[in-house]
Amino acid sequence: MKSKKTERLMSGNEALARGALEASIGFCASYPGTPSTEITASLHNLADEHDIYVEWSVNEKVALEAAAGASWAGIPSISAMKSLGMNVSSDFLLNLNLSGSGEGGLVIIVCDDPRGHSSSNEQDSRFYAKAAQLPLLEPSTYQEAKDIIPYAVAVSKEFQIPVIVRSTTRLSHSSGLVRIGKIPERNWSPSLPKKSYYNVPNPHQKHRDLLESMKRISDRFSTSKWNKVPTHESFDHLIITSGICHQYSKEAVHLLDVEEVGILNLVTTYPLPRDLIEKVLIKTKNVLFSEEVDPFIEDEVIALMANSEHQPRFFGKRTEIIPAYGEMTTDIMKEALAGLLNLRIVNERREYPEFLVNRPLTFCAGCTHRNFYWAIRKVRNRLAGKLFLAGDIGCYSLGVFYDMAMNSMQAMGSGIGVACGLGQLKRFDLEGKIVSVAGDSTFFHACIPGLVNARHKNADLTFVILDNATTAMTGFQIHPGSKVQENNLHRVQIEDIVKAIQPDYFEKGDAGNIPELVDLLHSTITKKGLKVLLLDSICRLEETKREVPSKDAYITIDHAICRGEKCRICVNEFGCPAINWNNERGKPVILDNLCIHCGACVDICPHGAIKEVIIE
Repeated sequence: MKSKKTERLMSGNEALARGALEASIGFCASYPGTPSTEITASLHNLADEHDIYVEWSVNEKVALEAAAGASWAGIPSISAMKSLGMNVSSDFLLNLNLSGSGEGGLVIIVCDDPRGHSSSNEQDSRFYAKAAQLPLLEPSTYQEAKDIIPYAVAVSKEFQIPVIVRSTTRLSHSSGLVRIGKIPERNWSPSLPKKSYYNVPNPHQKHRDLLESMKRISDRFSTSKWNKVPTHESFDHLIITSGICHQYSKEAVHLLDVEEVGILNLVTTYPLPRDLIEKVLIKTKNVLFSEEVDPFIEDEVIALMANSEHQPRFFGKRTEIIPAYGEMTTDIMKEALAGLLNLRIVNERREYPEFLVNRPLTFCAGCTHRNFYWAIRKVRNRLAGKLFLAGDIGCYSLGVFYDMAMNSMQAMGSGIGVACGLGQLKRFDLEGKIVSVAGDSTFFHACIPGLVNARHKNADLTFVILDNATTAMTGFQIHPGSKVQENNLHRVQIEDIVKAIQPDYFEKGDAGNIPELVDLLHSTITKKGLKVLLLDSICRLEETKREVPSKDAYITIDHAICRGEKCRICVNEFGCPAINWNNERGKPVILDNLCIHCGACVDICPHGAIKEVIIE
């Protein structure tokens, strides 16, 4: 029996990070993005102790490029990113797959977000493995998450191509016991790359070589210990699953008490372990697929068996017995399996709508992003509604919930790009003002090319940068413009970059002063040409990490002046969570335990009922 001293409670992301240490990783480069952030954050916290290099890169493409460079030099490397980050890195990825990752070994960890809990879309990143013809591994437990990384590094070293490891939100952000191993002594030393890495003049030959490697990897996967094969000699019903869906499948089988149903859990999901699947499918009549999000394994297996003499019946997303979108759950698997087996089950799920409290997403108390959207609404009213706000990705994306103040939100950097197009349409008699908004970390990540394009093409738009000098949404990671830099990193000033691009108008403002902010936005937006506003913003959570909030003042509401139900602007329209509604009084109240005394609510009350009281 294993000693309990070797067991640790870890999240899936922490287990992946531990696996990187046990794989003797020496280099990690990432850009933060939920649900992947904690992988690199964990390694960052341990970097000095284990003498590894960890950086938060400016974006995922740069991160993957940096990790590839280290691998070319012989250092085992990883790059972790969320699904949308995989999109950003794909341009480089689809060259790196052919040129190779070198002798060091390179693992790409991508964390998908089924249902889009913290993402602007829902996507299945496994198709990048197929597009790039790279090995794909999907751990289904916290233990596998830890153990799979050394294996992925070994495969990458042997075949000198990147290996993709895929997690999803529920595995990354839930926790379980993990048996840890020893962190080995370093067995590598860097040197300048011994070969050249490019694909011209014959990329087709590199493609041929890659396909040959993938055939050998498929054979390797067919005998891999990672794939869990059913122990039954034969079975009428088989579930083929991967990732966290393996846990849902096991639980559904247990709840229905149908232990005769076999489960094939695939960890090596691309290329398919062809021989293994063919041997298992000969024993069964019906196959049910359980995976997130798209029918990736389902389609591959159906294609594999197309010319087979034995043809089981396949059920899954393609037959609509499983939803083709959203997260998989135990309930979904239980209902699908019961339908397949003609079992009657009682739906135990009950709804209690009268007890559910509507809790829309909102900004933190005192967040200056709320001030910006309040001001934008005022300016939009002044312009009779003729204002389009192209948004971006960050905390300020919550503007889509703030009276729909934000009109679009796509990918990082897309706000200024979309505005470039809209800013050229006055020639077609388009009426209205075009504004785009981005945060400081997003500015460095993806906005600079769009701003250069706007300058070059003389677009008529206003670009607002909300600069709170941190990557607030994912946990305050350092970026080039952060006020506090570590390890002698050099701060890059946004103002210097913007001025170098030479907009027609540039101004700095204070997002904490709402009356001045409204006037500044209005006067800037109504000017012609390319205008850039750099707003000094504050992340209150970051502020409290570094400073003790002042206690020499507090906010109060004078109920003698407050209009109560006749107004409700502070509660319904401004929406600070530190302002609550007292049903008994029919008046708003300040929640002192949440209020950070920013004074923004004082500015927005049209009756002067909200006041700041100075403690003498």
